[in-house]
Amino acid sequence: MAETLNELERRVLGVLIEKSLGQPDYYPMTLNAVVAACNQKQNRDPIMQLDDETVARTLNTLKDHGLVALVLPSPGGRTNRYRHDIENHFGWQKRQRAVMAELLLRGPQTPGELRTRCTRLFPFEGLEAVAIVLESLEQCEPPMVATLPRVPGQSAVRYAHLLYPEGEAPTAKPETTAVRPAPATDEANVQSQVNSVWAELASLRETVADLQERLAAIEKQLL
Repeated sequence: MAETLNELERRVLGVLIEKSLGQPDYYPMTLNAVVAACNQKQNRDPIMQLDDETVARTLNTLKDHGLVALVLPSPGGRTNRYRHDIENHFGWQKRQRAVMAELLLRGPQTPGELRTRCTRLFPFEGLEAVAIVLESLEQCEPPMVATLPRVPGQSAVRYAHLLYPEGEAPTAKPETTAVRPAPATDEANVQSQVNSVWAELASLRETVADLQERLAAIEKQLL
């Protein structure tokens, strides 16, 4: 059975993996940077408001578990930094780290959602590439992800990581609205195009959020 992480540990570890892939220039991360990334409103579910003390305590716990390492300041530097040690601990490759980061930061998702949201971390060629990574995470020992029961009225399968403590694992929630009849072929094509536009818009919003975060970090360094 895989080890478990509480909500705070999942958020902090997910942030470290995310930034190592998406913003390597700002990695390893200072405590202030980890706090800001944990509390950002984009790419997070749920949204949190953590303070320095809580995040520092969580980093120390993850360090005790061998999931995070402390990076001492270089000569002339004054600030400690933190990095994850996931590759040594779990053996996850870059593709697997990208998928797990999104699952840790947002919870259960479909392969399509993962492909769109992982773009900023790793450029998956298509849904088949995401499916291969999910399968590898399902079949490793111990398993790291699992499929959730299909929700009535939904065709897409959602995947969840298996690092939740007992009682916190997500379950399928029934639909609260009636299932609509399948649309005609033309209407389905239009809807597919609309969904594609929305996915691109979501990706652009995430890119803007990341750029705003980088700008804020640069402004802090200049002050």
